[in-house]
Amino acid sequence: MSDPTPEPTSSTSRLGRIAPVALNQPGDLIAAVPHLLHYYPADAVVANVFVGDTIEVVLCSTLPPDALSRRLVEQTVASAARHPGAAVVGVLVGGVVGGGPVDGLLPHAALAARMRDTLAEHDVPLRMFWTEAITAGARWYDYHDPSHTGTVPDPKTSVLAAISAVRGRRTFDNREDLAATLRPDPHDALARRARLIDNPAGRSGRPQSTGESYRLVMEHVKRTEDRSEALSDQDVADLAVALSDKAARDACLATAAGDHAQAAERLWSELTRQCPAPECAEPATLLAVAAYVRGDGVLASLALDRAEAAFPGHRFAELLRAALDSQMHPDTLRLLVDHAVERVERMDPAEPA
Repeated sequence: MSDPTPEPTSSTSRLGRIAPVALNQPGDLIAAVPHLLHYYPADAVVANVFVGDTIEVVLCSTLPPDALSRRLVEQTVASAARHPGAAVVGVLVGGVVGGGPVDGLLPHAALAARMRDTLAEHDVPLRMFWTEAITAGARWYDYHDPSHTGTVPDPKTSVLAAISAVRGRRTFDNREDLAATLRPDPHDALARRARLIDNPAGRSGRPQSTGESYRLVMEHVKRTEDRSEALSDQDVADLAVALSDKAARDACLATAAGDHAQAAERLWSELTRQCPAPECAEPATLLAVAAYVRGDGVLASLALDRAEAAFPGHRFAELLRAALDSQMHPDTLRLLVDHAVERVERMDPAEPA
């Protein structure tokens, strides 16, 4: 009989070799968590997997009842096992109102103990903290010694907040707000664009070859760097047709590296929202690759959610999902991007293929 218990909602941010900046105190690490995940977690368990002084992976799951905690612990153990020499620093956020030590115990002490004991069986050290919320002035406590306590500095003025801002990365109030950035446009707009895509009469000026498709997309990538106006319905339809050429789409993987990476990611995000199904699966997979290569596993997963909903069985999306689920290192996926770069460099300027 299958287990009817639902899985806790989870996110993984695969950071790769991003060393923490001035995260010497528990409060500093707690304040950094929203910028590592790109959203503020609430009623959640966050597991930061360290190798040396580098955070390799940040796992975040909704705070489960005790019946679900076993699955959460197994996720953390599996993640740590992929990184020899790993240690875990966990943060439980919320779960109670006005919490703090009661008779010497912190909220969800049983879950913290279960995580500690299970990780210890695998020789993975764990340090665990609790805070009611990740906000300036919130008090944190140490599960090892609840008398060891302090306050969370303002996450919005931390060094990692500044780094995120310089990189053009926004930290959202919650995971739902982040997911909303990829919410499909209204049905009537999607239907208009679907008619343009399907209408043979609308194909005048459309790309007729892989080379034309690739050039059209790259022209839009470059325009996006300075463009302030929205794409027109015709632009969306033309780009959807261009990206339906799998060879052109694969060549566009090269944009995840280089000078146009940020503009390309913005364009893929726009098209993920604005293209109808099933065409939106192509920009969504490009967005997933771009996000994952720079270490944002949460956005990559959300983009794949969109691709899989629009095009069930999409082979590239399935392969990317397997990479995320196995927590493949971004450097490994970057080999795919490097291959695309080499392919583009070998293209005939008159007719890339």
